[in-house]
Amino acid sequence: MAKQVGIIPLVGTIDGVNFYMRKGKPVARKAGGGFTGKAIKNSATMERVRENNSEFGHCSRVKKLFKDSLFPFLGKQRNEELQGRLMKLFIGIKNADLVSERGQRKVGLGLQQADGKALLVGFCFTPFCLPTDTGFYDAASTTYTFSDFAPKSLKFLTGATHLELQLGVVVLDLEQMKASLFRSDAVRVAKNGAPQAVPLAAAVPNDASGFKIAVLHYRYLQDVNGAFYGFHEQNGFGLLVVGV
Repeated sequence: MAKQVGIIPLVGTIDGVNFYMRKGKPVARKAGGGFTGKAIKNSATMERVRENNSEFGHCSRVKKLFKDSLFPFLGKQRNEELQGRLMKLFIGIKNADLVSERGQRKVGLGLQQADGKALLVGFCFTPFCLPTDTGFYDAASTTYTFSDFAPKSLKFLTGATHLELQLGVVVLDLEQMKASLFRSDAVRVAKNGAPQAVPLAAAVPNDASGFKIAVLHYRYLQDVNGAFYGFHEQNGFGLLVVGV
């Protein structure tokens, strides 16, 4: 790779040399090398690349479906770090599929395995990860219960007076590639409140088909004359997978 010298930077290919911009600077290099689209599609030596591309595309679609279903909790976040972590998560779950041939492995089959579920449960979307030592998720009733929630054990943000807790259950139908979110009522716990039991129940229709993934949403609130205002900064709210 060489730097371009001249008043006007070139972009394109001339006489077998590629001219382009790299990190804001005009550079040049000999054209050719790498792999063509035709080679990737047809060459026997590219079989592993084709397998990886197929599985990567599948994981990417599942990731988007799952994240989009959580919009009421996450909002319009443009978080590249989270996107990368989610992609790594679903690739790991896909790898737990020990039934399918390489190139055909699926997230859904991975989620049927204990190893796949273990990767998902405990996944925290945000820097603020709420301790769940006294929490328990019951998949049969889609209920999450804190047996002894102690707000005084948390480090409340300046100005926060309450913590709001809410359970969400995503029904992820990977056959139809659809997802639906069902939410419990939100419960507010006062900053100086005594330890207490906090039950959160999300009503999921009996005919809902797909994997039921439970997430716990929590957000600091400020009480201003009886009106509650949520914190939106990264350490002001969180989302955590608590059951599958």
